[in-house]
Amino acid sequence: MSPEPDRTVATVLPAAIELTTAYAAGPTDPELFWQTMQRLLLDRAEQSDPPQAVAELLLGTAALASMLLDEAAECSGRERPTILAELHRTYLNGP
Repeated sequence: MSPEPDRTVATVLPAAIELTTAYAAGPTDPELFWQTMQRLLLDRAEQSDPPQAVAELLLGTAALASMLLDEAAECSGRERPTILAELHRTYLNGP
């Protein structure tokens, strides 16, 4: 059974999922991602507290990344630090 999401995460997650979906939909053509990012940022800039709105988008993205990391760890039988170290080696240091 999945854990009950807290209200803050439930509030900020939809935009993060939308952004991640756009990224995953076009790995060879980033245009959809950039259009989605611009729209989400513009939507948030029109809110009463734009810095907080952008922070919420970042929080949602971080929360989603954490959830996906948990899922990867569970499915692979590896620990979160091991997966993060592998990602670091692959994407920041090269293979």
